[in-house]
Amino acid sequence: MALVDSKENKGLVHVHHHPHDEEYDSSFLLAMTGCLNQIHSAALNFAVEHKLFDIIAKANGRHVSASEVASHFPTSVQHQDLAFRLDRVLRLLASQSYLTCSYNDASPGGDNHVRERLYGISPVGKFFVSDNQNTNGYLALFAPFLNHPALLNTWLNFKDAIIDKDDDDLFKKVHGIAMYQYEERDPTLNSVFNKSMANLCNIEIRRILEVYKGFEGISTLVDVGGALPQGGKVIVVEFIMPEAIDGSLEANLVSSIDNLMFIHDGRERTEKEFESLCKRSGFSSFKVASRAFSALGIMEFCK
Repeated sequence: MALVDSKENKGLVHVHHHPHDEEYDSSFLLAMTGCLNQIHSAALNFAVEHKLFDIIAKANGRHVSASEVASHFPTSVQHQDLAFRLDRVLRLLASQSYLTCSYNDASPGGDNHVRERLYGISPVGKFFVSDNQNTNGYLALFAPFLNHPALLNTWLNFKDAIIDKDDDDLFKKVHGIAMYQYEERDPTLNSVFNKSMANLCNIEIRRILEVYKGFEGISTLVDVGGALPQGGKVIVVEFIMPEAIDGSLEANLVSSIDNLMFIHDGRERTEKEFESLCKRSGFSSFKVASRAFSALGIMEFCK
């Protein structure tokens, strides 16, 4: 089949029929969506900075409209298109499962042909509500950390971490100093990094204490800074890279964190690699005792 736009057949377009149209269509949509990940990150960062999750959460389970969310914005930024633009962002967040979405068939203006979208906090979105810091957990500050200009400039040079054989610290190559030194000069980055890491650790520790029973009956627990007595064990908590990479959430997360580590010469390891590291370090046995969130390994290195 062909479409022709001139008598000379210039601009001839050949249309190929794919035997598996549904698979082809879904593959295209997935490929295109992957190219737009930066937009998803920017929208999430905007939502965090302007406390959209907090605004919606304060409705106590009631779904709210973009107009209601807009009413909480300062007078200085109010304009006639604010609610419409916010709705576009909220719709994207809902498509990414950060929010839930329902509909009000009667629009505020009385036009029953327009369905007004209403938004609520999803189970994923609860991690971005500030009141949940001591209950569900709070991940919101991770977004502004990864979107800090210093980090964004680093990502723009991501290729150097791969093809430059002498590069073992991408952040340092881009900015001339290591990340911890940069943070000493940039209080904003220093604050958002430390707070985001503290919030993440709080979530992880709470979950570890729920799933790991190795602390039961222990009389002495220390942060190892010297020699370990015979019969003692070191508890190592790290994300474990799946041996087989597939489309699972665990594989996606750990692979993403592994690539994040390019900024300061870090990496993630598989279970076999951790076992090899354990044995080469002089320990007699290795065990993955538990896993938190299916991906975070609680490992025991025993003397």
